[in-house]
Amino acid sequence: MKQFAQITIVLLGLIYGTAFSLCTLVTLGDLFYRKVRRVIIFPVIAGVIFGIAFFLQNKLIGGLFPLPLYLLHTAAAFFLLTERKKADLLPLICAELFSGCMIGSMQTALFSVTNGAERSFIPVTLLYLGGFLAAVLFVFLLKRLVRSEGREPLGLLQIILLTSISCVVTSLVSRSFTMSDYVPDVSPEAAIPSVLMLMSVSVLLLLSVKTDQAKRFREVSELSEKYMTAQAKHFEQSRAADTEMRMFRHDMKNHITVMNGLFDSGKTEELGEYLKELGNNFSDTQSANFTGSEIADAIIYEKKKYAETNGVSLVTEGSLKGAEIGAVTLCTVLSNLLDNAVEAASQTDAERVVDLSARKSGSFYYICITNPTADHVDVSADIPTSKPDSAGHGLGLKSVRKAAEKCGGTLELSCKEAARGYVFTAEVILPAKQ
Repeated sequence: MKQFAQITIVLLGLIYGTAFSLCTLVTLGDLFYRKVRRVIIFPVIAGVIFGIAFFLQNKLIGGLFPLPLYLLHTAAAFFLLTERKKADLLPLICAELFSGCMIGSMQTALFSVTNGAERSFIPVTLLYLGGFLAAVLFVFLLKRLVRSEGREPLGLLQIILLTSISCVVTSLVSRSFTMSDYVPDVSPEAAIPSVLMLMSVSVLLLLSVKTDQAKRFREVSELSEKYMTAQAKHFEQSRAADTEMRMFRHDMKNHITVMNGLFDSGKTEELGEYLKELGNNFSDTQSANFTGSEIADAIIYEKKKYAETNGVSLVTEGSLKGAEIGAVTLCTVLSNLLDNAVEAASQTDAERVVDLSARKSGSFYYICITNPTADHVDVSADIPTSKPDSAGHGLGLKSVRKAAEKCGGTLELSCKEAARGYVFTAEVILPAKQ
């Protein structure tokens, strides 16, 4: 019987370690929505290590001391599951605490509702296994509930709030039971706060996700409205240019007659002035066709007007013709980058010219925008800005990066010293098909 008990402890450690690691992986990647490496074998390896450690601790010291195992698990998960950045450590620890609380609450609820049942070895073992399995199923249920398109990662404050509630309730509930030979003696009332905690966490998690979705929807709506406004102005300008062109062609016969008369009379100076004025009139009939993409041209046309009012020249080169880039993505990228470029160029003593170039290379489109800037921009910062009061500034670049990465693209920034001030460059690479 003693040998059977030792085997059971190994089995419990194996299943607990696997359940704990699996819950951590799902919580971090799907509930907190942080970037993780899906190392599927990690929960199994963690389970084996937990099982061996439980066996050795029980045999050598006659009890379980799990703290070293949790520290080892945190270190291994940090190096194997995350991108090994400092910002990944706190969400990982919160995910582990959250997972431990879920397992503990499920165990408490199960032992509480079966308080009057026999506490023999096999039923207790099955209750432990049931708690592990119920916790995993509950976390996967939460994963399914919060799944949605265009989700944003939970903020640190939201993660800390969810984890704190879980830890506080679990700590309070733990006072309602005692342990004797690994068998919890739980009062029947302990199930109530455990279930309420699980329900509260579920509601808070769903509210956090829905709030982020509503925020994202508002942002998309604002961008769509901005794009539609720019497109309407673009179409109106194109229609006016087309009307001007038809009128110009209609009057061409009269223009030729006048020019022949001036030439025959030897009035070359007047003929030159006439041709110059005719050229200016002809330029007014040009439609706003900068890149071959209606979406991009509508935005660029609007930004050209904005640049002119700020004493800045916007020069375009290249083509985005045939680009299958989402309207919202293209609007986010071009609007924010051009707004920033024009604003920076308008505040410099250097030549106020913003250059926009676009071209296709393989299966990607390359968009590059350069502009002069009076101050150096720290492109290594989380929110790059040249302004000392960074709050409220640089958010446009953050939106561009998020939009580019969401569709599999990238944003690269650089700022180099020039003869007068600095030159800021934003390079965006977007997939040709999305």
